[in-house]
Amino acid sequence: MEALQREILSYNWITLIFVFSLVLLSFLKLFKSSKFTGYVMSIFNKGFVEIEAEEKNIRFSFFHIGFSFFTFLMLSISMYFVIYQQAEKEAFLFHYLKFSSYLLLFMFTKFLLELLLIELFEIKEKLAHFLFSKRSYSYSISIGLFIVNLVYFYSFQNQSFLLIGGISLLSIRFLLIVFYNKNLIIKELFYFILYLCAFELAPLFILFKLIF
Repeated sequence: MEALQREILSYNWITLIFVFSLVLLSFLKLFKSSKFTGYVMSIFNKGFVEIEAEEKNIRFSFFHIGFSFFTFLMLSISMYFVIYQQAEKEAFLFHYLKFSSYLLLFMFTKFLLELLLIELFEIKEKLAHFLFSKRSYSYSISIGLFIVNLVYFYSFQNQSFLLIGGISLLSIRFLLIVFYNKNLIIKELFYFILYLCAFELAPLFILFKLIF
């Protein structure tokens, strides 16, 4: 009787992403403990965002590059889980690298365009609190996504749990940004809607088309 070859799929690369993410968080905590804690808890602490906004330093330091990369990892692995499970595909490293490269290009291009427009129209002062609240809440919810991804992958791979957890965190971020910047948004409602269409919705549509 001829033996059948059994194909074993390895998901060790996903574990390595989680381990690297945890090491990165630990390094950021050691590097700037108080700032790290402030960003993690910023979703509950409006005062920290206001203090950071007063510094008016939009450009990224080494600390922000590290935290932004951690946020990217959590977003990419979350979206990858959803997209490839929905498509009923196996989780291969090549597919993740291809998908994450599109996402990284999207996030980097979006950041450069925002920075260019801010400098071009000299509106840094006006948008300081808005930009820092976006950054702070992104860092904060990325910790939540880390927990959601861990529970999803190692406990029960229920896509509803992942979707509800991810959408809830992103919704909280959006609502907090709108609430704490409501005066600016109401005053500049047209430009806020234009911003959402140009920098949030349109790039996501382009990213979706690139992936599929």
